[in-house]
Amino acid sequence: MSEFARDGEAYSLSLSIDEAHVLINLVEQLLELLGEGDFAHHYDNNDPFAQLMAMQQEIAQPEDPVLKRLLPNAYADPEAADDFRRYTEPALRLNKQQGLRTVREALTILVDNESAGVIEELDAQLWLKAINDLRLALSVRLDIDGESFEKFENMPDEDPQKGIYAVYFWLGWLQESLLELLTQ
Repeated sequence: MSEFARDGEAYSLSLSIDEAHVLINLVEQLLELLGEGDFAHHYDNNDPFAQLMAMQQEIAQPEDPVLKRLLPNAYADPEAADDFRRYTEPALRLNKQQGLRTVREALTILVDNESAGVIEELDAQLWLKAINDLRLALSVRLDIDGESFEKFENMPDEDPQKGIYAVYFWLGWLQESLLELLTQ
């Protein structure tokens, strides 16, 4: 079973191969979704000209409900929200993509070893953000509410949605366990 651990200031994660595969699949799906509009090639933190050009592009609120949740409007006023989005969304998308790519890389190394293993010296904050984004995405797709756990418990085992709900609640457990370690 998966488990985060802390040794001083170093964090690690033990995962089975199956758990790593599930996470890789979710991370890759979210990376694909965040690639909508492919802002990464327009925005380079080290290039002031690229920053300037990225700010002048028209960037509208995404249509996909998951992206609306991950990249919400900052203001109720549509004009102010669009203006804020124009200045912040490219960097926010890029930050999320980079974090997810780092997580995918660590998981891929674990899977390539073809056995259960430990991801050593991981960036706990980065992993926390990635897990949070994955949970938010699943919560939107599953329409999670206060009664969802009871719904999950009452689902027959052969229901194809049961596994997805199980992954959502597993991610919540992972997130909670990492938060506990971070606050110790």
